[in-house]
Amino acid sequence: MKPTHWPLHPAPVQAEALSSWLRRLASAYGMEASELLAHGLGHGNLQDQELDHNPPATLLTELSRRSGVSRDRVAVMSMIGWTPWLFDSMNPDPEAYRAYVHQFSVLLPHRRRKLHDPAQWLPWLPKHRIHKACRECLTSTEPVALVLFWQLPLMLSCPSHRRRLETYAGQAPEYRRWTFVAAAPSQVSDSVALMDQRTWQAITTGSVNLPRRRVHAGIWFRLLRTLLDELSAVEAQCGRRQLEEIRLLWEHCGYPFRAGLLLWRPFESLPWSIQQQLLEAAALAMEHIETGTLTASGTLAHLLSPEPDRRINDGTPPRPSGRQPARKQASAPAVRALDDLWKQAVDAQEAAVNAARGNSASAQQLYNFALYGRRTERSVRRLQDDFVQLQIPTDFLSDTNKGCADEY
Repeated sequence: MKPTHWPLHPAPVQAEALSSWLRRLASAYGMEASELLAHGLGHGNLQDQELDHNPPATLLTELSRRSGVSRDRVAVMSMIGWTPWLFDSMNPDPEAYRAYVHQFSVLLPHRRRKLHDPAQWLPWLPKHRIHKACRECLTSTEPVALVLFWQLPLMLSCPSHRRRLETYAGQAPEYRRWTFVAAAPSQVSDSVALMDQRTWQAITTGSVNLPRRRVHAGIWFRLLRTLLDELSAVEAQCGRRQLEEIRLLWEHCGYPFRAGLLLWRPFESLPWSIQQQLLEAAALAMEHIETGTLTASGTLAHLLSPEPDRRINDGTPPRPSGRQPARKQASAPAVRALDDLWKQAVDAQEAAVNAARGNSASAQQLYNFALYGRRTERSVRRLQDDFVQLQIPTDFLSDTNKGCADEY
């Protein structure tokens, strides 16, 4: 009878790859990972790429049974556990590119974007496997574990150390040879660090804090992949003003327009050197959209655009500017009466907002009143933003009246 649990089973590290965890499990018994797979789990001849991409379901179940780690926790150590957040499916689909990359837009409006249908395409999975890691994580962190997402062209840096990921040859951590010898890994720019922090937040928490609101991790991954596609678009897909701004963006990065691409190819099939340039350009583009210095006309652009100034009038009439025609001065009682009316209006407004913060019926009544005269999707979204800024829970509003605010 097989034992239910192994006596030794080191816990998996956050976002660790399955191949890395199996190597540490085997090391606890003085074995190689291949020996543990063949003799302890009945799954010999599995390579690291198979383990980290789409391992057999029976292997995941057996690992959970032997280690006591939940099956769901074991599954997320491979790419198959990240459907449908990071991947819609692990099986290529002819419509996959359009569904994943062309569903949304950021920089360019939909009407300008050229649709592509690359064959056998899966998001983020590179055509050629490249080993990348944070040097500091592998030399100063215990236990030494390889992060699953270091295998993907998804991040440029380590969120913990803010150091650029480096390529290596061999099998880390037992044997590795860094491709480029350097005294110390270079630090990344603020824009890249912020983008990678958001990606890490999506991986570890399932959502991302953006300037306008908190969005699901699936939205973030698709937003980033869409922006990478738009930055590789040809000149004809950009308006005149946008083309000038995007060219300046590439110049600021220090790279040629479209990272020097002459013919379009999906991001995943590009060399890592080109992928790095596109990721840096995407990070800088997000920074410029947030500061309002880059025009973004896509459906998700509002998530990155700066929050508008929504100052609420305190009820004090504006002072006249410049020379005004002489007016008949109002009597003192009339001025006092007008001041009283303004104060009553401001008090009533504050009372209505305070009531709406703690009572759903009051919130709905205030929302219905403010909704009067708003006929466009944009004006409704602005009203929703006003309610969020006033700290009125949008959960108090009925689904029929929330409009498009919950779309993302």
